[in-house]
Amino acid sequence: VDAGGFSNSVFVEGDSPSDITVDDTSDDGDDSDGNTDDDATVITITSDPKISLIKTTLPLEDTNGDGIAGGIDDIITYVFIVENTGNQTLTNIVVEDNLPGLNLSGGPIAQLIPGEIDDTTYTATYLITQEDIDLGSVTNSASVRGEGPGGDLNDPLDDITDISDDPNDDDNIDDNGNGNPDDPTIVYVTSIYDLEVTKLVDELNPVIGAQVTFTIEVANIGNVTATDIIIDEHIPSGYSFISALTTGGTYSELNGEWTITQLDPDQVEILEITVEVLGFGDYLNTAYIQSSVGGIDVDTSNNEGAAEVFPICLTIYNEFSPDGDGVNETFVIDCIEQYPNNKLEVYNRWGNIVYSTKGYLNNWKGTSNGRAVMNQSDDLPVGTYYYVLDLGNGSDPKVGWLYINRNN
Repeated sequence: VDAGGFSNSVFVEGDSPSDITVDDTSDDGDDSDGNTDDDATVITITSDPKISLIKTTLPLEDTNGDGIAGGIDDIITYVFIVENTGNQTLTNIVVEDNLPGLNLSGGPIAQLIPGEIDDTTYTATYLITQEDIDLGSVTNSASVRGEGPGGDLNDPLDDITDISDDPNDDDNIDDNGNGNPDDPTIVYVTSIYDLEVTKLVDELNPVIGAQVTFTIEVANIGNVTATDIIIDEHIPSGYSFISALTTGGTYSELNGEWTITQLDPDQVEILEITVEVLGFGDYLNTAYIQSSVGGIDVDTSNNEGAAEVFPICLTIYNEFSPDGDGVNETFVIDCIEQYPNNKLEVYNRWGNIVYSTKGYLNNWKGTSNGRAVMNQSDDLPVGTYYYVLDLGNGSDPKVGWLYINRNN
């Protein structure tokens, strides 16, 4: 078969009754070739040299000991199965693989007869990279070439070749048209996409008007590179924005978005936002991952962080000086805005009501609207007065003294 067929002649000899020996050499009976005598009989066998290569892997293992099988820096071990699928003996069989970083060893295979399989000569190892983890898989094809009978080692054009196939891929695409499928070998690595947001505040019980700082951390606790990350960090109504400082990315107080271009595995970035605590509004400050690129987050429960302050409210600043200098001009009660049904009454030392209002909003400048003063637009004189504050929420009224001071 390796020779493409064979030829053969038969010799015959016999004696006549007169003891004469006669003989002849066989002829193939085809005189069309110009030879009419003693042509050898030629049998032609159609040669069909073929080779097949299968590229597969051993199960993924945690070779670097980080607890993740098939993660970064783990080793993929490839197995190459070479089979002579034709009808001629093949020699000097070489497997080639151009995957960057692949460590291919073994070979060449000296000889494979038809039907023979070799699955031990060639092996290869590959170290999984961050790029592979980000992509989610390693995809590659190998090739095999061998010499048929009478082949020229220096002439690659007469080699018998095949592109490897992944036995786990049922697409069975035959790129080179030789009857063997040529699906690339795909190894799915262990990609974990997980971002985490945490938030802290430096003072849980500030006074109204004090400044507090929120610290927001976003961490990539997975093994996949995250890009184009947007953290929603809107300042709630209970605060007034002062400043922001971040270790990475940019924060806009206008739209409340913290944008980070890239976050590598184990990378942490920090945003510090300083605000003034107002006397009213929402104090729960929540930051959450609005969007990111790189994968589907495996744990969305840690995509949000929140911190809340509990201001020291209803502090009554019982001394003020409504003298027009722009400082301490009004009678101030912290958080009074949170009690819209409140009622404030102010009495002089003789028990006469000099000021009364419902829904007080820290705007009294020491003028009288009570019956004890003839001209209601007159400023009350310097001195001590007494207040009764009903919050309108069913609680007992708050009572105490206040002092009006005027410097002019």
